Amino acid sequence: MAREIIDAIRQAELEGARKTASAENEAEAILQKAHEEAEAIKKEMTEKAVSQAQKEEKEAREECGRMMEEASRQEKEESLRLESVLEEKGPQAVEAVLKELM
Repeated sequence: MAREIIDAIRQAELEGARKTASAENEAEAILQKAHEEAEAIKKEMTEKAVSQAQKEEKEAREECGRMMEEASRQEKEESLRLESVLEEKGPQAVEAVLKELM
């Protein structure tokens, strides 16, 4: 009877050790899977952030190009306006200077 109890205890200890080892293996597998999923999520988020940054950079460059074109157009218009004023007022200015010199 004592032998049976000792054998039962040993059997329970062996079963406990097997279950512990199995639980440790399962926990390790769960941790590994969690790490892999975290890396995948991190990679996906990084790719999205880079893609969004590239999109925003492209939009900013396009806007800058439009602004430069508009500034160039306005500069040309102002240049034409000033040339027109110069053509109109130039002779008067020359005449006024000559009058002052005489």
